[in-house]
Amino acid sequence: MSRRAVVYCNPDKPQAKRTFTALSAWLKRRKVSVIPRLNDPLCRQADFAVILGGDGTILAAARALAPHGVPILGVNLGRLGFLAATESKNLYSTVGKALQGRLAVEERLMLDVRVLGKGKKYILSCLALNDCYLHAGSASRITEVETSFNGEFLTTYKGDGVIVSTPTGSTAYSLAADGPIVSPDLGVLLVTPICPHTLSQRPLVISERGRLDLVVGPRSSPMLLSVDGQINGKVGPGTRVEVRAAERKLRLLVSPKRSYFEILRKKLGWGL
Repeated sequence: MSRRAVVYCNPDKPQAKRTFTALSAWLKRRKVSVIPRLNDPLCRQADFAVILGGDGTILAAARALAPHGVPILGVNLGRLGFLAATESKNLYSTVGKALQGRLAVEERLMLDVRVLGKGKKYILSCLALNDCYLHAGSASRITEVETSFNGEFLTTYKGDGVIVSTPTGSTAYSLAADGPIVSPDLGVLLVTPICPHTLSQRPLVISERGRLDLVVGPRSSPMLLSVDGQINGKVGPGTRVEVRAAERKLRLLVSPKRSYFEILRKKLGWGL
């Protein structure tokens, strides 16, 4: 039976394009069919995907491939590379292990983000691996975001906005906003206020079993809604953003010998 692999790169990076060409030829010599586009219907039949680039490229691939259960192997050609299993220098040995079934699979929680407009119709529905957030954008006045969990009112966040992130996304924007780092195997969501107006509003960790609602307050200016920093749009007062754990988790290929805490030590410079 022939094998299929998605190979996707950031087309704006010359190094990624060169690596894509070389890896595609390498795989074809090993009788592996290469699928070069994330929107190709054959993606859902792929054995795995190799994503060449930084975390941003992997985020885009995760939203496209997670619903089909395709395992993703990230190859870091960017800067931090929290989501990548390997660096470019180890590309072929790592892809070889993927072909031999010698890599482990980690399941990562994803967000199901839906935006309900004033007409009580959904105007956006998408997935996120890292986070979604409401931000004041260029507005200079304080914004208000009313939050509730499973129908129970939590609080009205007053400040520059609010971030909802997965454990995977806890090392992204949420971390910059003083949120905690959360181990990716935990079934939780993080709610992190952005520059809150009061010190009593602190980051909150809640169960993945439920729906978190964020409503732009009636006195707020239009806010920026961003999903994984890649899907962006303006939402006005009264708009409700519903966030829950997605039904399908991302399957991430990783080395069985490399722990999450080893990655944190290396990427964040702990103990150096």
